Amino acid sequence: PAPPPPPVEDLVGVQTQAGRLTEWLKLALDEPELLRTLGASPHLGVLITGPAGVGKATLARAVLAGRRVVELDGPSVGATAADDRLRRVTTAVADLAAGGVLLVTDIDALLPATPEPVSALILDQLRRAVDTVGVALVATTAHPTEVDSRVRSPEICDRELALPLPDGATRRALLDVLLRRVPTDNLSLDAVAARAPGFVVADLAALCREAALRAAARASRDDTEPRLTQGDLLGALEVIRPLSRSGTEELAIGSVTLDDVGDMVDTKQSLTEAVLWPLQHPDSFARLGVEPPRGVLLYGPPGCGKTFLVRALASSGQLSVHAVKGAELMDKWVGASEKAVRELFQRARNSAPALVFLDEIDALAPRRGQSSDSGVTDRVVSALLTELDGVEPLRDVVVLGATNRPDLIDPALLRPGRLERLVFVPPPDAEARAAILRTAGKSVPLADDVDLGALAADLDGYSAADCSALLREAALAAMRRSVDAAAVTAGDVAAARKAVRPSLEAAQVEHLRAYAEGR
Repeated sequence: PAPPPPPVEDLVGVQTQAGRLTEWLKLALDEPELLRTLGASPHLGVLITGPAGVGKATLARAVLAGRRVVELDGPSVGATAADDRLRRVTTAVADLAAGGVLLVTDIDALLPATPEPVSALILDQLRRAVDTVGVALVATTAHPTEVDSRVRSPEICDRELALPLPDGATRRALLDVLLRRVPTDNLSLDAVAARAPGFVVADLAALCREAALRAAARASRDDTEPRLTQGDLLGALEVIRPLSRSGTEELAIGSVTLDDVGDMVDTKQSLTEAVLWPLQHPDSFARLGVEPPRGVLLYGPPGCGKTFLVRALASSGQLSVHAVKGAELMDKWVGASEKAVRELFQRARNSAPALVFLDEIDALAPRRGQSSDSGVTDRVVSALLTELDGVEPLRDVVVLGATNRPDLIDPALLRPGRLERLVFVPPPDAEARAAILRTAGKSVPLADDVDLGALAADLDGYSAADCSALLREAALAAMRRSVDAAAVTAGDVAAARKAVRPSLEAAQVEHLRAYAEGR
């Protein structure tokens, strides 16, 4: 048997929605005469929406506890033949002749947006149920745009409840409830909640299960009392991927933070102000009455660490990152590219606080009217502009674009309210190259005759990527000299310099500097 639903008071973060649903059910089912006196029909149909795993069905079952409920699982009923589908819905409605509530979970699977012939008959049955005295309909869906539009008609679901994505404080409270009866050892749940952006209650429950597996394995191995530790939860965070990011490419963030990025003081400060402050201190922006910047364009010569900076940013702010490279969203089918843009931003909203990283954005959003691809890029640029500065506000999501050709990007994308902050990532100077070489050389055993400071001063025109490649090539040169070589010598570095040439073009660097000064 299914476990009993939690008590309503344990529904963290959705108490307002639970109270509203309780009140609607009470008026429609327990006190219908009050509505009739006021000339209103007591019928009730509610559509509960929200991201997958946020607890829509759990909320409904908790509020409906103690009432007669007939439940239909949308996906399992929707997977049957049309005749069986209609028969099961008709049987469920007939079972409610004496009163009660019909609960349909994931109604989008039963009544998809593309209507089928049987959909009209199923809708007739739902209409009949809602019109029956003492009967209410409650339906849930994680994809409200994929539900048959007739479900929202006044005769069926005339009300809608939206469940929000949990914020940091709500995730902390949810972890408290989930671990209430678990033997624990000095947990700092605030730290865990801060490192779980985009996690819904189903993700947090999976996190606790994974942590429990680790604790149980340790107790079995050491023959000790099972206790959940902070290390178990943090280790589980490395394994559990939230539903909002399943099926999407994950940017390898690692443990590098902005503090580990050598030099680039002005660049790091600009990114902190434009990306981290709006997501970490929204109350300060509200207090000062200003809208935080929605987007940032990171531009500079190739190989100078733009993507590396994004990884460091994401790690510093504990953000979920949705990365798209170049023309990845382009599709030959009409409407498919725009849909991909909408879905990208919807995933970001569902895993907020989030960072949408558009790498090589010049290929994704070139100047409109200059392409010969049947207008696909023009439509993608329009879709991007709408998402960035449309009617639906972008909350707790920052868009970060990276390019080495900012002059090719559509100017409308760079105005205030869109990618309004332009941050120049300059090529590394001698001091920065020395810091890059020291970081890249941490794992490389260097002989005493290798002077990284002097080497860095002599690498004019080398990008950050070139500096790292130089040390890799020097290690390979040492192996060519002797497979058993214990260290990389100055001779190996000199041999590597003949193979790894500087990739920065003086003309391109000057062009980008001039663009930066012009902005």
